Amino acid sequence: MVRGRQDPRTSRAYKQQRLVVLARDNYVCVYCGMDATQVDDVVSLKEGGDPLSLDNLVSSCARCNNRKGPRSQAVFLASIS
Repeated sequence: MVRGRQDPRTSRAYKQQRLVVLARDNYVCVYCGMDATQVDDVVSLKEGGDPLSLDNLVSSCARCNNRKGPRSQAVFLASIS
């Protein structure tokens, strides 16, 4: 994972996209339906996901975001079903 100054999630553009995604998803976690305070990358940065693409970002609660980690959305969803 990219950390520090190289992490695109520290950019102003990402922070603005984060707010757009949370509003788009009504601050509801797409995985469990609880209140969302974070944004998850559907395709992780490690796997080449675009951190600024609205198609690659979904609202997530902290618990689901931490549990999903860098796994793909499909693998994560299969593990909680």
